[in-house]
Amino acid sequence: MDRKQFPEGWFRRHLLRPLLNQLRRGATPEGLAVSCAVGVVIGVNPVLGSTTVLCLVAGALGGLNHVALQTVNHLVYPLQLILLPVFVRLGEWIFRLDPVPLNPITLVREFMTGPTVFVRKFGGSGLAGVAVWSALAMPTGFLAARVLTAIFRPLAKRKGRGSPPEDPRAMSAGGRAR
Repeated sequence: MDRKQFPEGWFRRHLLRPLLNQLRRGATPEGLAVSCAVGVVIGVNPVLGSTTVLCLVAGALGGLNHVALQTVNHLVYPLQLILLPVFVRLGEWIFRLDPVPLNPITLVREFMTGPTVFVRKFGGSGLAGVAVWSALAMPTGFLAARVLTAIFRPLAKRKGRGSPPEDPRAMSAGGRAR
């Protein structure tokens, strides 16, 4: 059957294909793993709206793979939303701060009344959440890089043999690359 009859899954299209393309283009498994790990760590930080810029800076300063950084960063966004209250509440507990409301409607309403008042009211809890994230960032990144290196090494060994081409439009009707 023609490969075009079977649409690729979301996971393959948005994660696997971009990362495998980086291996085909010469990225090392270790470099790709570190870039993905940094993308995960930055992508879950508790400061909404900061991840893309932080990934750009980390990539430029660290010589990391921007495609891998941004791909993973954007894919972990739902995880950022899940972990944000966890980081904040844990930070409040560690630093013995009074809990602040984390209801999105309340947060937007408070921010709209004035950024200065918002920072005064929520800044301590936000910084406590950043502190917790910071404490977990290095061990999480190290572990993620190790696991991803073990995943990417075998993929890199077979990157030129029998792997799908980077562009599905380059497929002929027989499923072979032109």
